[in-house]
Amino acid sequence: MADCILLSLVTITRDDPGGLERTLASTANWLMDPEVEQIVVNASASPAHCEHPAVRVIRQQSDGIAGAFNEGWKLCRGKWIWFLNGGDAVHPGLSREWLLRLLTATSAGVVIGAIQYDGEAAPHCAPSLPRQWPLLGCWIPHPAAIVRREVLEAAGGFDQRWQIAMDFDLWLRLLPRGIVADVVAVPFASFDVTGLSQRADRRRELQRENAGVLRRHGGMLVRNALTATCRLGAHLIRAFCRW
Repeated sequence: MADCILLSLVTITRDDPGGLERTLASTANWLMDPEVEQIVVNASASPAHCEHPAVRVIRQQSDGIAGAFNEGWKLCRGKWIWFLNGGDAVHPGLSREWLLRLLTATSAGVVIGAIQYDGEAAPHCAPSLPRQWPLLGCWIPHPAAIVRREVLEAAGGFDQRWQIAMDFDLWLRLLPRGIVADVVAVPFASFDVTGLSQRADRRRELQRENAGVLRRHGGMLVRNALTATCRLGAHLIRAFCRW
């Protein structure tokens, strides 16, 4: 049975039954496919219920969002993991058949789509290629990024030292390893703008954590920039020599 699961959705919820209801409503049709499952990690004091047989609800035993993410993906049976928090939703325009075909066919380790913020008319797509790397800001939204399970496992999952910027840290640990990423301008998720990362009272904390992530990975980013500069110089020298 485990070999049949292609995609596992991991949903973290805390004291937000309305948000969880929205998320589960958006995934209901997806769970009709036997290749899809969903894990709900409940950090609330009260139980979270779901009657769908393809949804497993567990009570969080660790602390923080990163800990909940890790508890969730470690229970997944799918080849691919999609972290879709309570309140977020699968984008209504996303085709289940198309996405599952893409996940089956691709050799990438991460598939990144666009995300649409609630209340906005157009989705947020990835920046232009020159601005995608080095990753100086977290333009990869975790609700619109699907990670191959073996890639996530090799990286050790999320670092629990980060309360908000754990996804930024994950991408900076994954992508320099040579992990191939598919980046598509197709909306994957609708984003709940009332979530933790969007709250005005947590903005300063998010900025501090983003700065901390950059400091932690600064050496790697500088080395990558120097390597790219050296490669560019070598190509230019060869080009002028052949002129």
